[in-house]
Amino acid sequence: MLATSTRIALADPESVLRPLCAHLVEHEAVISEQEGATVIVLDASRARIGLSAAALDVTVEAPDVAALQEMKRAIASHVIEFAPKGAAPEMRWVGDGTGPALPADFRVLAVTGVETITPHMRRIRFRGENLARFDKIDALHVRLFIPPEGVTAPSWPMVGDDGLLLQPPAESRPIVRKYTIREIDSAAGTLAVDFVLHEDAGPGSAFAMRAKTGDLVGMGGPGGRGLKTAERYVFLADETGLPAAARMLENLPPEAVGQAFFEVANAGEEQPLRHPAGIAVTWLHRGDAAPGSLPLLQEAFAALDWQAEGPATYLWAAMEHGGFREIRAAARGKLRPERDQHLVVSYWRNGATDEEHVAAKKAEAAKA
Repeated sequence: MLATSTRIALADPESVLRPLCAHLVEHEAVISEQEGATVIVLDASRARIGLSAAALDVTVEAPDVAALQEMKRAIASHVIEFAPKGAAPEMRWVGDGTGPALPADFRVLAVTGVETITPHMRRIRFRGENLARFDKIDALHVRLFIPPEGVTAPSWPMVGDDGLLLQPPAESRPIVRKYTIREIDSAAGTLAVDFVLHEDAGPGSAFAMRAKTGDLVGMGGPGGRGLKTAERYVFLADETGLPAAARMLENLPPEAVGQAFFEVANAGEEQPLRHPAGIAVTWLHRGDAAPGSLPLLQEAFAALDWQAEGPATYLWAAMEHGGFREIRAAARGKLRPERDQHLVVSYWRNGATDEEHVAAKKAEAAKA
């Protein structure tokens, strides 16, 4: 195991440690108290945090540099997030994996092809090296570093002494957005990402509309939660969640049973999906209504038969924030904690930029 440590001076360290732990629990971390210290286990990494009157003493252990960097970044970024405004603490890690370097989970990808799946869905194919870590069905999401239009020599991120990413120069700084790997062949060094095309195109959609062979992007990850083993599956998603749900459908066992509901504009936005015969796929059309404005997915969820003694179910849902909140609340009344699993997530928010959406989610998590 590799190890690194830091001492973080804080006026009230306990007020930072509590929300930090609560947030990491949302990402499936296991928190415990051992010998007077807080222990955080996340995947294969382990952090031990000692609490004193004026500091947090943190030691991180992990099996490789990528996992070590990820746990350092998780702790350092949330310490800064939850520290009082205007009192950003200083951190300098010592031990393994320290010093400025490219993130160990970072790859440079080159565009090899562009394919139009539907009028508003475009698949970009990439080639890269050493992609095995990204070939996971239980961690579907990656961070794409999209260079500004016209920049042919982008400045990629570097990890600083504090464990956080250093900001590249503004003129060549990539814009970071989260996407789902739709297809991957790590042995061949290829993968594909599906982009939803919007009229008011954000950075990802704009890149997808202009992408051509040879264009470069950066990729970090993977992260997020994906497919779980269950006796029954329920998927609900709009266009933004469709790539992730489609990849999970393709990786279900042949005997899998369940239902999948996908909201799209019209029949022209439906796409062929590979899935077991026991999974019933239903397309929900909103017509001319704006995305996220109709309760189609909420109504589909409400109509589901949830038998008290029925099979153990995995519910996966991703959509606009309003629908997410309604389905998450409804799921609490239907899911059986002792049998069912679920992941209900908000992928976007009406009237908000991606940065505003992420900030709002973090604020809600901190409040909770």
